[in-house]
This record gives sequence, C-alpha cells and structure tokens, in this order.
Amino acid sequence: MVKTADSSIDARRLGQTERHDGLKARNELLRPGDLVTVRIQRSDPSSPSAAPRIEEYRVAFRKRMRVLDVLNEIAEHDAPDLAYRWFCGSKMCGTCAVRMNGREVLACWEAALPEMTIEPLRNLPVIRDLLVDRRPYDDRVESFEPWLERALPYRGFPEPLSHKEIKDASKAFDCISCLCCFSACPVIGLGDLTDFAGPAPLVQLAQTALDPRNDPQKVAHALARTGIFNCVSCYKCEEVCPAGIPVVSRAIEPLKAKAAALVPAMAKHPRVLRAVVAARGRVDPGALILGVQGLRALRNWRRLLRLLRRGKINPLRTLLRIGTAAAPAARRILGKGAPLR
Repeated sequence: MVKTADSSIDARRLGQTERHDGLKARNELLRPGDLVTVRIQRSDPSSPSAAPRIEEYRVAFRKRMRVLDVLNEIAEHDAPDLAYRWFCGSKMCGTCAVRMNGREVLACWEAALPEMTIEPLRNLPVIRDLLVDRRPYDDRVESFEPWLERALPYRGFPEPLSHKEIKDASKAFDCISCLCCFSACPVIGLGDLTDFAGPAPLVQLAQTALDPRNDPQKVAHALARTGIFNCVSCYKCEEVCPAGIPVVSRAIEPLKAKAAALVPAMAKHPRVLRAVVAARGRVDPGALILGVQGLRALRNWRRLLRLLRRGKINPLRTLLRIGTAAAPAARRILGKGAPLR
C-alpha cells in the first residue's frame, strides 16, 4: 500500500497519489448540506430523434455519500425515469460501473465529488442513459468456453496444487465483471480494426486457461480467438480495476506466454523482436518489419519512405546486420529466439 507524504490517502490504485484523490481525501472535500452539481448523460437510442444530452442536477451532500447515493437521490426526487443498474451496493456484483469525470468507477464505492459528470461505460452499446448492454462481453467470454477439461485424471483428493502453479489463475478470481477495464481499453475502442477480446474477457479466461489442470488443446483453441497480441500493455485496465487485479502482469502477459507456446503462429511479432534483439543487441525496426511481413512490406513503399525520411529505419544497417556490443549479453539472456529472415 502506498501513502502520500501526509499518510492520509490510500493510493492502492495507480495515479491516486499523484492526483491526491484517494477515498479519504475525497470525503473531506464536502460537508453535509453542501450542494453537489451532477451532470448526467441522458439518452434513449430506441428513439431516433433523441441524441445524447447532458442534464444537470443538484443534490444536498450527506456524510460518506457515494456516487450511487447521488444517483438514487436524483432518481427519487428529480428524474424518476433515470436508467442505471445496481444490485448489491457493496462492491460485490460489479453492475453499477459508470464513468465519473472521465474515469471508470464503481458507483457504489466511489465518493461523491463537488462536481461530477457521469456517463455510461464506453465500448458497449448504450440501452438508455447509464445502462449499457453487457452482451458483447458475455458473448466473448462464452466463446472461450472458460471451464476446465482435464487431460489427466485427478492426482488425489483434495487435489494438491502449489502456489506457483495457481498464483496467476487465483488472482483472476477476484474479478467482479464490472467491465471498467473493458471501457478503459483503448484497443477495444478501435472497433473492427482489431480482433482483441479485451481485458475483462481475458481475465475470465485466465481463471481456467492458467490452471495447470486444463487441457492444453482446449486452452490453445480458446487463445487462438482472443487476438491477445493486439494488447499494447498500456495498463489502463489496471488503473481502473476496483478489485486491484494486476490485469496485464498477472493475466494478459501469462496468457501471451501460454499462447506463444501453444499457438506459435499468434506470436510472430514478439518472437521476431526477441530474435532481432538477441542477434544485434538492440531493436532494429527494419529487421523487425522484414521479419514479420517479409517482402510484403515492400508493397507499402510510401510508409517505408516516411519511416526512412524520419530516421526510423536504416536499410544499410539492417542489410549488413550491424549489431552492438550488447549483442553477446542479449543472446545469453534471450537465446536465439526465432530465426531472422
């Protein structure tokens, strides 16, 4: 747990120390009776003439008021037709996730602020107001068949499993399917330009795909449909995860390693990158492009020309395979990796 200099702000999530916006600090911004200004995105996609709009409300602050309390107050007194979703109200079900001031949060757990703009999650169809359709997420998870199929019989009962064997899979079980990470993911925001499944479905897959008891062929079949190597490791998913799951380091990266082992064709780019660095002690963009795309790269000569003008590639160094003094150490650490073209 990281604390600020005054040891008053819980900063378990990335960025809270820098922004000084931990839970305790937020609760000290308002006093009972202060007016909270709330702007909510309202919409009804079923009505062709109703474009999304922002409606403003004011709510009297109560001690320890959460975003969900604010929404309930507005629905009770000002906008009875306001659409939003919640069940448990205690950080268990994950259904109340929204975007508050541009960041994905759980409405039941986030402290109210003096001014708030509340929007629905991104990357999901909006049913109405703050209510989103979760079917794209559910369909992706279902397509991965995230259950165990054993290739070997039970080793005993209770079944012995070491911490090392199950540590990544067990961490994924903390997921509450709130879809905050799905909304925050910039790659999902690219739409049909990528086949990336998204961080939330991958965390669900990690629960069984990283379990040593699962059939490797079944895991390979699921991983082949994830587009996992389109993940850019931006850590936006980890920043917004209310459960504190290290989504990239303990779910996506281990799944990438498993995909590289079980479905090598998926990992062409990282394997070639590894080989380039091992051979030359540095990243050679020209060798990386040729290794991944082969002679097909020459078809996009305009792009290559732009890279050349900007100094991104050096054809002479690439063709002569010029390395650095770090090459022996890189080979010792990385091994030979994939063969270079």
